[in-house]
Amino acid sequence: MARSSDRALDRAISALLHEAVEHSRAMRQVLNQVGQLASLRINMLESSESSEKTLTEVLSPLTKREKEVLEHLARGCSNRQIGRSLGISERTVKNHLRNIFTKLGVGDRTSAVVKAMGRMN
Repeated sequence: MARSSDRALDRAISALLHEAVEHSRAMRQVLNQVGQLASLRINMLESSESSEKTLTEVLSPLTKREKEVLEHLARGCSNRQIGRSLGISERTVKNHLRNIFTKLGVGDRTSAVVKAMGRMN
Protein backbone atom coordinates (compact mmCIF):
# COMPACT_ATOMS: atom_id res chain seq x y z
CA MET A 1 0.00 0.00 0.00
CA ALA A 2 2.82 2.37 0.83
CA ARG A 3 4.30 1.89 -2.64
CA SER A 4 1.05 2.78 -4.43
CA SER A 5 0.64 5.92 -2.33
CA ASP A 6 4.29 6.81 -3.05
CA ARG A 7 3.63 6.37 -6.77
CA ALA A 8 0.50 8.48 -6.54
CA LEU A 9 2.44 11.17 -4.71
CA ASP A 10 5.22 10.97 -7.33
CA ARG A 11 2.66 11.38 -10.12
CA ALA A 12 1.08 14.35 -8.36
CA ILE A 13 4.47 16.00 -7.83
CA SER A 14 5.40 15.31 -11.45
CA ALA A 15 2.13 16.84 -12.65
CA LEU A 16 2.70 19.92 -10.49
CA LEU A 17 6.25 20.31 -11.80
CA HIS A 18 5.04 19.96 -15.37
CA GLU A 19 2.37 22.60 -14.71
CA ALA A 20 4.98 24.92 -13.17
CA VAL A 21 7.24 24.54 -16.21
CA GLU A 22 4.36 25.32 -18.56
CA HIS A 23 3.40 28.33 -16.45
CA SER A 24 7.02 29.51 -16.49
CA ARG A 25 7.14 29.22 -20.29
CA ALA A 26 3.90 31.16 -20.61
CA MET A 27 5.17 33.87 -18.28
CA ARG A 28 8.42 34.17 -20.27
CA GLN A 29 6.38 34.62 -23.44
CA VAL A 30 4.27 37.30 -21.78
CA LEU A 31 7.36 39.09 -20.46
CA ASN A 32 8.95 38.91 -23.91
CA GLN A 33 5.83 40.43 -25.46
CA VAL A 34 5.73 43.16 -22.82
CA GLY A 35 9.39 43.89 -23.56
CA GLN A 36 8.68 44.08 -27.27
CA LEU A 37 5.80 46.47 -26.61
CA ALA A 38 8.02 48.57 -24.35
CA SER A 39 10.69 48.74 -27.05
CA LEU A 40 8.05 49.68 -29.61
CA ARG A 41 6.75 52.40 -27.29
CA ILE A 42 10.29 53.71 -26.77
CA ASN A 43 10.83 53.84 -30.52
CA MET A 44 7.48 55.55 -31.06
CA LEU A 45 8.21 58.12 -28.37
CA GLU A 46 11.67 58.80 -29.80
CA SER A 47 10.07 59.76 -33.09
CA SER A 48 7.27 61.77 -31.47
CA GLU A 49 7.98 65.42 -30.83
CA SER A 50 4.62 66.27 -29.32
CA SER A 51 5.48 65.49 -25.70
CA GLU A 52 6.63 68.25 -23.38
CA LYS A 53 9.91 66.55 -22.62
CA THR A 54 10.75 64.21 -25.48
CA LEU A 55 12.26 60.81 -24.95
CA THR A 56 15.36 61.97 -26.79
CA GLU A 57 15.85 64.67 -24.16
CA VAL A 58 15.30 62.20 -21.32
CA LEU A 59 17.74 59.67 -22.77
CA SER A 60 20.32 62.14 -24.11
CA PRO A 61 22.57 61.93 -21.02
CA LEU A 62 22.89 58.15 -21.50
CA THR A 63 25.75 56.59 -23.40
CA LYS A 64 25.06 54.21 -26.28
CA ARG A 65 25.86 51.24 -24.02
CA GLU A 66 23.58 52.52 -21.26
CA LYS A 67 20.75 52.80 -23.79
CA GLU A 68 21.41 49.20 -24.85
CA VAL A 69 21.26 48.08 -21.21
CA LEU A 70 18.03 50.05 -20.77
CA GLU A 71 16.47 48.36 -23.82
CA HIS A 72 17.25 44.94 -22.36
CA LEU A 73 15.89 46.12 -19.02
CA ALA A 74 12.63 47.09 -20.74
CA ARG A 75 12.39 43.54 -22.08
CA GLY A 76 12.53 42.21 -18.53
CA CYS A 77 16.04 40.76 -18.77
CA SER A 78 18.03 39.99 -15.65
CA ASN A 79 21.51 41.43 -15.11
CA ARG A 80 22.96 38.06 -16.09
CA GLN A 81 20.91 37.95 -19.32
CA ILE A 82 21.88 41.53 -20.16
CA GLY A 83 25.55 40.76 -19.56
CA ARG A 84 25.48 37.65 -21.71
CA SER A 85 23.65 39.42 -24.51
CA LEU A 86 26.03 42.39 -24.54
CA GLY A 87 29.18 40.39 -23.78
CA ILE A 88 29.89 42.16 -20.48
CA SER A 89 30.05 41.03 -16.86
CA GLU A 90 27.17 41.30 -14.41
CA ARG A 91 29.26 43.78 -12.42
CA THR A 92 29.56 45.99 -15.50
CA VAL A 93 25.80 45.72 -16.02
CA LYS A 94 25.28 46.84 -12.41
CA ASN A 95 27.62 49.79 -12.98
CA HIS A 96 25.67 50.78 -16.10
CA LEU A 97 22.39 50.47 -14.19
CA ARG A 98 23.69 52.67 -11.38
CA ASN A 99 24.72 55.29 -13.95
CA ILE A 100 21.33 55.03 -15.71
CA PHE A 101 19.47 55.47 -12.41
CA THR A 102 21.58 58.51 -11.53
CA LYS A 103 21.22 60.14 -14.96
CA LEU A 104 17.47 59.54 -15.11
CA GLY A 105 16.94 60.53 -11.48
CA VAL A 106 15.31 57.24 -10.48
CA GLY A 107 16.00 54.64 -7.83
CA ASP A 108 15.08 51.33 -9.41
CA ARG A 109 14.75 49.28 -12.60
CA THR A 110 11.01 49.76 -12.98
CA SER A 111 11.20 53.54 -12.61
CA ALA A 112 13.99 53.68 -15.18
CA VAL A 113 11.90 51.80 -17.74
CA VAL A 114 8.79 53.85 -16.95
CA LYS A 115 10.73 57.09 -17.34
CA ALA A 116 12.30 55.86 -20.56
CA MET A 117 8.81 55.11 -21.85
CA GLY A 118 7.89 58.74 -21.26
CA ARG A 119 5.46 58.24 -18.42
CA MET A 120 7.32 60.21 -15.75
CA ASN A 121 8.54 63.79 -15.61
